[in-house]
Amino acid sequence: MQSLNVISIEYHDFVFLSKNGNPIKNSTYNKDLQRICKKAGIAHFSMHTLRHSFATRCAEAGMQPKTLQSILGHSNIGVTMDIYVHCTEDRKAQEMKNIASMLKVI
Repeated sequence: MQSLNVISIEYHDFVFLSKNGNPIKNSTYNKDLQRICKKAGIAHFSMHTLRHSFATRCAEAGMQPKTLQSILGHSNIGVTMDIYVHCTEDRKAQEMKNIASMLKVI
């Protein structure tokens, strides 16, 4: 008969846990990601880089800044918007096109 692993209530909202029921360390994710990047023949990036990308894409998609701040767990909106959300060249170009279109209508 197979035994069941009981997960500590402390980690009930975590998506990934180790075999012993504890959170997986960031270094483990980064090592796995480095291996995957090498196998794919692309430049290595970190899990933290993905966090910045996630924040930027959420902002570009129109997510409310306070919602994004809450998801990222920042106590200060400045950290979210000034450090994690980045303005891409494509986004700047699109915003300028939007302004130009609005000015043509007026």
